[in-house]
Amino acid sequence: MTANLDLLRVNERKGLRGFANLYQKEKQAWWSTRRWWINAIFWTMLLCGLTAIMLFAPSDEAAQATEAEIAQTGGLVAYILSLGLSVFFEFGVPVLGIGTVVLAQDLIVGEKPSGAAEWLLSKPVTRRAYVLSKLAANTPPLLILLVGLPSMLVYVMLSIRIAALYPLLPFISAVGIMALHTIFYLALTLMLGTIFINRIAILGIALGSVLGGGILGGLLKPLLYITPWMLPKAAWLTATSQTVPPEAGIAPLVATILWIVVFIYLALMKFEKMEF
Repeated sequence: MTANLDLLRVNERKGLRGFANLYQKEKQAWWSTRRWWINAIFWTMLLCGLTAIMLFAPSDEAAQATEAEIAQTGGLVAYILSLGLSVFFEFGVPVLGIGTVVLAQDLIVGEKPSGAAEWLLSKPVTRRAYVLSKLAANTPPLLILLVGLPSMLVYVMLSIRIAALYPLLPFISAVGIMALHTIFYLALTLMLGTIFINRIAILGIALGSVLGGGILGGLLKPLLYITPWMLPKAAWLTATSQTVPPEAGIAPLVATILWIVVFIYLALMKFEKMEF
């Protein structure tokens, strides 16, 4: 543990004392271990593999589609593209939410039993720096490995399927929605880690939101405007250049950004009062 927690002297703002060293520690946990390439391979194979099946393999969905459904999307190729993008975004966005929760569940809770958190905070380190370093250091790997790499390969596959470059702006916009959804669950999991002392509560609440949010939103539709539960559909509609309905449009996007800010604020406030 000592080798992984060595701290170096740096000049920093008083309120963020220790941030640089803590950031480096968290970053090395990704890039100096096999963690980065395992996640890169796993998520790319999962999302791109399923998308490739829809794009290039004979599909029962395409065979069973009516002529009216195919014509509505602009032809058979457009219909197949829509199926592939549905898999990548409507399935992939919540799956990455689950992955984010699983990968982030131990960021704070995991360092309590070992005494690592208490040891770090006994050094010239502020609690604010401790929380923010975890957010700052874990966001890039999650976005690069879980969102960015699979998205680039899917874009290549889409372009190969139509023998031309797929429209870039709608696709990038949809990937941005996917990234925002991922950051939401990272911030939520971090906040829950400052509130609860066991993983069961963290996983129960966060995964409950990912898996059950759409069902709850179907029963209480106003919730769809203030939660990220419609973002998977919004990403798919955006990628396919379709009209996005109000409950999946700007309102949930703005609400998700606000929730991220709230989660970070609550995590900072709660961790400041935490006793070890």
